[in-house]
Amino acid sequence: MRFVRFLTQARTTLSRYLAEGSSTVAWQQQQQLELRKLHVVIGNESCDLDSAISALTLAFIYSERHQEHDYVPVLNIPRRDYLLKTEVGHMLTKCGIAEAMLLFRDDLPKQFTGDVRVLLVDHHVSELAPQVLEILDHRPIDAANPQYLLLPESCVRSIEPGVGSCATLVGQRYFAAEQPRSPVVAELLRATIVLDTVNFSATAKRGSPADLDMVEQLERELCAGQAVVAERTELFNELVAARADISKLTLGEVLRKDMKLIQTERQKVPVAGMPILIRDFIELSGAEQAVREFGIDSNLLVMLGMYVSPVDGAVQRDVGLISLAGQSQLLECVRLALVGCQEPPLDLRAHAVGSRFMGGCYLRQHNLRATRKHIQPVIKRALMDWEELHGFGCNEVYFFKEKPKLGLS
Repeated sequence: MRFVRFLTQARTTLSRYLAEGSSTVAWQQQQQLELRKLHVVIGNESCDLDSAISALTLAFIYSERHQEHDYVPVLNIPRRDYLLKTEVGHMLTKCGIAEAMLLFRDDLPKQFTGDVRVLLVDHHVSELAPQVLEILDHRPIDAANPQYLLLPESCVRSIEPGVGSCATLVGQRYFAAEQPRSPVVAELLRATIVLDTVNFSATAKRGSPADLDMVEQLERELCAGQAVVAERTELFNELVAARADISKLTLGEVLRKDMKLIQTERQKVPVAGMPILIRDFIELSGAEQAVREFGIDSNLLVMLGMYVSPVDGAVQRDVGLISLAGQSQLLECVRLALVGCQEPPLDLRAHAVGSRFMGGCYLRQHNLRATRKHIQPVIKRALMDWEELHGFGCNEVYFFKEKPKLGLS
């Protein structure tokens, strides 16, 4: 269980680089650490299964192969939000990994010194850009982002948008050398790819040949180690059920469960990804109050819903746009950009039964291959075009407000 032991020791590893008794949590400058460098491996801020498992496993692989340095994996969310990541918690608990073993964003100091190196997994835009040593990602490159432009020239950038799961890229690193080998790592990577590719559904078309090849390679290793390999469909249904389990979450927590932020020069727009269709969410008692608290002070709130049938694995997606500030023209600008998008075509159409919930716009997405990584750039371009045309400013907006005391019926 080398992998589990590695995670257990990560907090101790990190603490060696922290100064004791410092209110600012400055980095310790000990002579014995001058040659040894700390590498922080951090996933994206959505902390879905792909991001979390990719960060944990890549840090382990590199720590075993580069023992002259230290590697610590970090989940890019506050510790209090871990309970929102139901599929992550389910899979890690299943493999004997407790929350107490994990490091979160708020376990890190507010600032790094220049000799700390950062590896970005499942994203390539970060405020830590000047210290990034390597990127492993499968999202379309956001080359115009100011933070992306701050990456050092020496940064190794492995960005492959054609791959369905970042865990596939980590798996390629895993099999690039004979050691280390861990059945837990193989199990986690396999499960992540199966979920990310919607179990290679012909309808969703999320998987690539590289993803399928990686899953088969991981399964051969697990079977060679005489591990019990669950059928992919069984595993997929288990993970989908875990991800969709919002029974213990408030509606506000459901909105925050898989949230990302689109940031322009003048706006911060929250994008809530939910394991439930938006059309179903807005029918729940207390939905309006939860939306108002979640998107307070924002000109626009974007919600992306996805429902996976437990019967046949069929996927449904929809999109919701709400302007809490009454910016109907801004909402229409973003709607037109999404409806007119051709790279890829989102094929958005009105729901069969319309809704005027909070004056918003709700559209069924018929191109099931398009995901948030395709939709977010379209929204950001629309926001920037709007700002250039209207030249309005808005105050700084911060999210993650106090949890609303709401419950699911």
